[in-house]
Amino acid sequence: MSSLNNRRNSETTHKLKARRVFYRLSDDTQDERLSKPYAHHLARACWHGSRIVLRQASPEAEGIFDFIIELHRACNGRWDDFGKRGIEQGDLNTWLEFAAAFLSNLGNYFQQNDGDRKATPEVPKDVLRKMADISPEASAKLEEIIGPMTTAQPAQLGYPDKTNQSSYYPGKEWISKEEIEAVTKVMETKGIAPENTRLQKHSHGNGLASENFDVFEILQASAEKDLEPQLLGDVKIEGHRPARVFLSRGDHNEEMAKICAELNEAHKYAAVGEQRSGLSQLIESFRTGDYKAFRSAHKTWVKDKAPRVEHCMGFLFGYRDPYGTRAEWLAVAGIAHPEETSQMRQLVEKSPELIRTLPWAVPDENDGKGPFEPSELDVPDFAIIHVLASVSSTVWEAMNITIDDDDDGKRHGVKNLVFGNRMSLNSSPGRPCYYVHSSEAEAYMGCAHILRFIGTAIHELIGHGSGKLLTETAPGSFNFDHKNPPISPVTGQSVKTWYGPGETWNSVFGKLAPTVEECRAFLVANYLADNREILALFGYDQNSTPTADDLIYYTYVNIGVEGLRALHSFKVEDQVWGGDHDQDGNGMMRVEYDPVAKRLLVHVDRSKVVSHGKPSIGRMLCKIHIWHSTADVDACRPFYEALSAVDGEYEIWRQIVVSNPEPMWKFVQPNTFLKDDGTIELREYEASNLGIIQSFFERKI
Repeated sequence: MSSLNNRRNSETTHKLKARRVFYRLSDDTQDERLSKPYAHHLARACWHGSRIVLRQASPEAEGIFDFIIELHRACNGRWDDFGKRGIEQGDLNTWLEFAAAFLSNLGNYFQQNDGDRKATPEVPKDVLRKMADISPEASAKLEEIIGPMTTAQPAQLGYPDKTNQSSYYPGKEWISKEEIEAVTKVMETKGIAPENTRLQKHSHGNGLASENFDVFEILQASAEKDLEPQLLGDVKIEGHRPARVFLSRGDHNEEMAKICAELNEAHKYAAVGEQRSGLSQLIESFRTGDYKAFRSAHKTWVKDKAPRVEHCMGFLFGYRDPYGTRAEWLAVAGIAHPEETSQMRQLVEKSPELIRTLPWAVPDENDGKGPFEPSELDVPDFAIIHVLASVSSTVWEAMNITIDDDDDGKRHGVKNLVFGNRMSLNSSPGRPCYYVHSSEAEAYMGCAHILRFIGTAIHELIGHGSGKLLTETAPGSFNFDHKNPPISPVTGQSVKTWYGPGETWNSVFGKLAPTVEECRAFLVANYLADNREILALFGYDQNSTPTADDLIYYTYVNIGVEGLRALHSFKVEDQVWGGDHDQDGNGMMRVEYDPVAKRLLVHVDRSKVVSHGKPSIGRMLCKIHIWHSTADVDACRPFYEALSAVDGEYEIWRQIVVSNPEPMWKFVQPNTFLKDDGTIELREYEASNLGIIQSFFERKI
């Protein structure tokens, strides 16, 4: 359990500013590409998914949200009035810290630092009840959630048991990994994607199950709601009762209907054909629950190059599903910054050249890229957008969407979005620097936000944008020379594995897929960190401050620092990591452990960065990339899991890292409002707990 009141650090609230780019748009609805109404309705569509995220977080999260909003409504935003009701200022402050962090994370299981561990308010129950006395509605809402909100268990997200829970598998009956796998096979035969579903087990009591068999009910998100569940078939699971599988459309149907309504409004102001077609397909997918329509929408969306107003929304990434396939609602809408994006486009233009420098490239094959890259590089779109709405369990710094290969093995396209008003917050003062010697701390912190920005650009563009999956696209048809398979640079022999018909990266690698892919992208960014042409694009050379050499050196220091910070999210109980971005390779460095001072310091030999550090990263990167390309999960799993183990001395390190307080960032985001005269107002809020609560109250979600 994570107790906010027991944290030794102060919480940090940051404002996502968007006013400067928003008011460069036009109010004129005829000036479609610059239309504020278009941006407004896309942002509103994003925010209507908030309750989906809450429902996916925990059974009590939506009730906690309603309780916070009702308290705000009942006191008319004057929280200090609770002092007149006998609430001590310390208890009120503690509650406001919890409430704001809860809203910023859209749930009571926090990813940052805690690795999806439960957070509870350190406020006595009698104080909460005294606060709830402000209105009958607040009292009723509190009694519904006070137990699960204040108790320690389930302490974290995972396969449901006494200490873990997952709202991707709702209900009181626990579901096992074996049962999930069995239902997944049924879904595959019926062509039902798991991303926009939840799975509920019934042994009795709901009218579907009986004494003779269990029932697994697939809950599919859609605006349309089925009157009766659809029987998909029977399934046998070793060691379990016979079971039947049903599909029920209409999960989150109220939210999905509101999202569709806002997208319909946005459609009126869409600037180009791809935007109109993409929105129509997106509406169709959200209305019916058909994930194939969602994929079609993405194939259209990715061809809309360089829109001034950008968006991305849907059930996208399975980070929080213990099985790794069911996806959280994630939605972003924002406005591109032309000058910043122009700089990124220069990096995009260099991407073919950069891919030819990666460890698996073959100079005389596939235009120098080698057999483990697509023959035709679809140059990805790359934009820096300033976020109007970012709706998920965390506020991301960037996003990569790579559209899966089609039946011919050709990639449809890639979009890379860097969220400028989020990324710029990395330079905010006050972040502690625990793992760098005091003699270097100031210089390191002066480079850290630059490294983050450039590294993220490479990570999203080249890291996620590179790679070909060798696939048997249909029985007997391959997207590579099957009779003369390519030579693996890892083994020196012809590859012996590839993806079969219907198989994907996620289906083959399962829960390992997202974390291995993030590791691969991080390693690409680190491998290319010494590329001086890239650094020059961003204005850094031997005459800049900091110099290019400084940035290369501190990249490797940063590898060690971020590796240590990631130990925060390691779950000792389950021996698993809490975040997919937290299992990264190590460069050539030394970590100094002082058992007396209980201190860890990262040391890097500047003279060996290029000669030893880069080849070390290259060897690991090459292995992971080839296993990724050839579906070789059997080779990847033991290597990766052993490398990611936290035991022996590393467990001592983890204890030191956990004892070092890291500020937990909270974010206050703007709102847009459609006024009576048809114009759009942007409203920003103060960077405080009260500002976060006020912003959510005014969203009316």
